[in-house]
Amino acid sequence: MVSLVALAVMLLPILYSINYYRCFARNLAAAKRSGIPYVIVPVYVFRRFWLITHRLWMPFIQKLPRSWTKSWIDFIVPEWSWTHLYEPFERIGSDIFITVAPGANMVWVADPSAISQITTRRNDFPKPIHMYSSISIFGDNVVSTEGAIWRHHRKITSPPFTEKNNALVWTESLHQAQSMLKGWVGNGEAKSVDTIAKDTMRLSLHVISRAGFGVRLLWPGVETPGEDKAEESVGDKGHKMTYTEALGTFLHKLLWVMLMPRWLLKNSPFKTHKIAYQSYIEWGQYMNELYVAKKAEILRGEEKEGMDILGALVNGAGITSDSKDANSSAGSPATTKKQLLSDEEILGNAFVFILAGHETTANSIHFSMLFLALHRHSQVRLQEDLDSIFDSKPISEWDYERDLPKLFAGMVGAVLNEELRLVPPVINIPKSTLAGQPQPLTFNGRQVVIPSGTLINLDAVAVHRNPKYWPSISVDGSNDLKEFKPERWFIGAKSSSNGAPPPKTVNGALTENSYANNTDSEGEDSNLGVSAGADTASSMYHPVRGAYIPFSEGYRACLGRRFAQVEVLAVLAVIFREYTVELAVDEFASDEEVAKMSIGGEERGAVWDKAASRARRLMTKGMGSIITLQMREGQVPLRFVKRGEERFPVEEIKIRE
Repeated sequence: MVSLVALAVMLLPILYSINYYRCFARNLAAAKRSGIPYVIVPVYVFRRFWLITHRLWMPFIQKLPRSWTKSWIDFIVPEWSWTHLYEPFERIGSDIFITVAPGANMVWVADPSAISQITTRRNDFPKPIHMYSSISIFGDNVVSTEGAIWRHHRKITSPPFTEKNNALVWTESLHQAQSMLKGWVGNGEAKSVDTIAKDTMRLSLHVISRAGFGVRLLWPGVETPGEDKAEESVGDKGHKMTYTEALGTFLHKLLWVMLMPRWLLKNSPFKTHKIAYQSYIEWGQYMNELYVAKKAEILRGEEKEGMDILGALVNGAGITSDSKDANSSAGSPATTKKQLLSDEEILGNAFVFILAGHETTANSIHFSMLFLALHRHSQVRLQEDLDSIFDSKPISEWDYERDLPKLFAGMVGAVLNEELRLVPPVINIPKSTLAGQPQPLTFNGRQVVIPSGTLINLDAVAVHRNPKYWPSISVDGSNDLKEFKPERWFIGAKSSSNGAPPPKTVNGALTENSYANNTDSEGEDSNLGVSAGADTASSMYHPVRGAYIPFSEGYRACLGRRFAQVEVLAVLAVIFREYTVELAVDEFASDEEVAKMSIGGEERGAVWDKAASRARRLMTKGMGSIITLQMREGQVPLRFVKRGEERFPVEEIKIRE
């Protein structure tokens, strides 16, 4: 018996090696048949074991002779796309290539035409929904489904994203931005703030809570209950966490909820796991209570005017005052018609809207401020643009229909566009081919084949820096695509980059998606609620289709694109209309020491250089992606000063940039 066990133990490595080689040989053969350049790598980078443990192995792998690892070592780090940007494509000499591993092949794409084909042929290149199963925490939703089920979800979930609701997002964003700014500047005295990332997350959370559930959250230390007529309360009776605490904690601990089985999370001895599980339970209960109340309200015919995505989802699912069962009580949720979405699917979609809209807009606000603090000449131009738009109007007189198009088409819009070009919400947008269904693709005027059963990564950070499709505006003509230069968006104003006439617009905004038609490439009806918002204003530079994908593209493009744009533009306008955002230099010199340094002198400039160097390092080396791309290591503190009271002259900073 012992000899049999020993034999089995000896055979296992042999059998594993044989299978390892067979899988590798099969994948290599498929790559060779594809006609696409390929790189052989020893591991499948997205295997869960490697994702969790790669940091343990990399120090040992890096000690191997460079001649052994040179061709593949860059591609076994999961976030190599962010680390190396467009350089690997340039080195390989192709804007599409395959990494061949025993586990699976992966295709990496930084070619706009190929991206456009892949996003348009949605049946040939579906989303790999197995990668999204973890976000179906409360129910299936528009993000986690494909095919006919996705089309069903899309038709029902798109109606809430209307211009009427966007106007309410504008109003709420202005309100929350003023509260956030008041928390930073207090009585107007300039001070350093090192909680920018945390505070922009809170702001975005407040806006999406109001939009998703009609619940206004108050800014701690700034607003008090009862001072705003629009304030709505959520009872916490029977809860162990308040509404705000449950939602904030759940989103902060979401990774644990997504990766760990619920039973393990519940019974784990670690405090962070217990808190994550508790917030999951608490937020689920809050969502369900809000849903039951909203459903009963609609069935009674008592719908309220206002911004409420949950209410719109309930209506979209076919739950109306007319659908109430005649035999049910007034407050009963019973209906005579079958709901178009189940209760779980309504909650699943409500949650995914909060998840998608929370981090993405917060990151854009955060990084826009950091870029502008580093590039003060662009900040000055933005402030001049705000002066021309608003003049001396108080924020209470700002108007969505009149002012938002001007912001979108001006320097504020250019800043947002450039921030999203450099720091898109996600590094890679995943697509796939189905097993047994290789797909042809036209690339550089010839046909290639994407192997079957392959994960495809639309590499946003690479295609956004592809010099074949983006203009550089440096004086010497050198490639400046790694740099923040929002002025590039004013190149070729009033016409697109390929000479085509501008898309149809209303008040400077597209009236339809410039890339969408009424029928997709498979000939199917595309009445799927494709977002009517545009990536950029019609008067700005228009990159070729597929070159700019911060909101993805095609029929799976972000539903909340316009929502996010409105929120970011409103917040930036509030902040920069009266204040200048500077890098805080507290780590290198105290306020008293800076005051003694001559304005424009070398000593003061050297202090700014140190702060700028640290900020740039954190904005490259300190970044990481879990759900979205964020600064994961350290913080860049900022200082908010009244315009005209800046400590570092813009003329000097421009030279140092």
